Amino acid sequence: MKYYCVFAAVVLLASSLAFGKDSFKPFALKALDGSPKTLRDYLNKATLVTFFFPTCGYCNGEFPHLQKLYDKYKDQGFSLVSINIMPEQNSMVADWQSQHQYTFSVLIGAKLEALQRDYDIRATPTHFLLDAKGKVVLKQTGYKTGDEKVLEESIEKALSSTP
Repeated sequence: MKYYCVFAAVVLLASSLAFGKDSFKPFALKALDGSPKTLRDYLNKATLVTFFFPTCGYCNGEFPHLQKLYDKYKDQGFSLVSINIMPEQNSMVADWQSQHQYTFSVLIGAKLEALQRDYDIRATPTHFLLDAKGKVVLKQTGYKTGDEKVLEESIEKALSSTP
């Protein structure tokens, strides 16, 4: 059984992402220091974009695995950026990141309704693995033990398929 942190708003939109075919919609958000960031700042051989919020229990269960994946593959062209989906928790993000010693980038400034509409976010965590051109090669929603293995296999495949 998969577990999810689900938020209150109901989404009635169908996903328009066709994996391996459609590009991930670019974003313009802020880093914790207030500097502007876009998808282009993170796009690499393989890029994992993760939607989360600091008090999501399932996110907190999975993120130590994400940090390990980031540490293992970042020198091979892997990027990881996490986007907080709950604006009311923006003030918690810096302490959360520091407390857990996460070294990957975390962005704030997104509106939940826009994320739900643009990325079909229905639960957290939600991951999009992108190839070097920004095409979606994997979407993974929720977390259960073992999901990190599927994610790692997909990262390895994306990294090896890039010239």
